Amino acid sequence: MKLLLFDIDGTLMLSGGAGGRAIARAFAELYGIRDAFRGIVPDGKTDPLIFREIVGNHGLDVVDETTAFAELATIYARHMADEMPRSAAARLMPGAAAIVESLAGREDVALGLLTGNFEPTARIKLRHFDLDRFFPFGAFASDHGERERLLPIAVQRAEAHLGRRIGVGRHVVVIGDTPRDVECALLHDATAVGVAASRYSAADLRAAGAHHVLPSLEDVDAFTAAIALH
Repeated sequence: MKLLLFDIDGTLMLSGGAGGRAIARAFAELYGIRDAFRGIVPDGKTDPLIFREIVGNHGLDVVDETTAFAELATIYARHMADEMPRSAAARLMPGAAAIVESLAGREDVALGLLTGNFEPTARIKLRHFDLDRFFPFGAFASDHGERERLLPIAVQRAEAHLGRRIGVGRHVVVIGDTPRDVECALLHDATAVGVAASRYSAADLRAAGAHHVLPSLEDVDAFTAAIALH
């Protein structure tokens, strides 16, 4: 069995700026600062890393980061639930819905998430496009603030969901659009599939060490060939 772990932003969908607006609203509500998300490049970063960057940019005095970030995450999710339904620029990435639907019906694969989003906001984003139902488990920034630590958590969640041992190795496939996704896979000897449909080019993803690079998720046959599904 192949365990396929999908990134969300830039791989499955784009929120059309809803995430950045919701984070900015959370910082405005809790700390009274404006335009907190200005200048942030979120590519491949986890939400806690983004929070930490904003805190540093604005010189905020955060004594207990764990407590502060938990409060921010709760407020962020509330604003995300408001922003996402009215984000006119939100869209699915090309081929994302079709490939997820086609894979979900197979008995030789299991679908999960490996994302830098907190789980509540990840679910809000996916529900907007009716994709949440395809991903019963995953690993999120609410599990750990470092993306590199998330793959073993996703595997453990898959094992608990499926009731069988899966383990870590090349049969675990990380699908993402940034070098950080690729690096996470390589660190755990998993298969890295780069999708060059967002900010990073095919050359960027190959340079990061991706085993396979696709221009998008539109070609289901190319995707299944890349991960050796028959």
